[in-house]
Amino acid sequence: MTLRRRFSREFGGIAVPAICCAVSLYFGYAGIFGERGLMAWSQTRGDLAAAKGSLAELKAKREALEHRIALLDGRAIDADLLEEVARSLLLESGRGEVAIPREKR
Repeated sequence: MTLRRRFSREFGGIAVPAICCAVSLYFGYAGIFGERGLMAWSQTRGDLAAAKGSLAELKAKREALEHRIALLDGRAIDADLLEEVARSLLLESGRGEVAIPREKR
């Protein structure tokens, strides 16, 4: 009986710190290597930088297309752009020019 009391008294004194240590280790590991931990955070920052670069590239392409559309506006058509579009669509060439059809991508 005394052995049982002594064991339970010592185990009770070790159980609480052991549980606290286990919980601390669990959350510490999750904070560093978890899905939203420090390692994932650095990867996410890299992905965000790549996405911002891609967004800037797409915005530049969009602005170029909007400018080109504005030049083909029905009220004031740019003659040079109209000739470029017509030649690319009809494969016509001027005197001394050669038109090479491009494959559609």
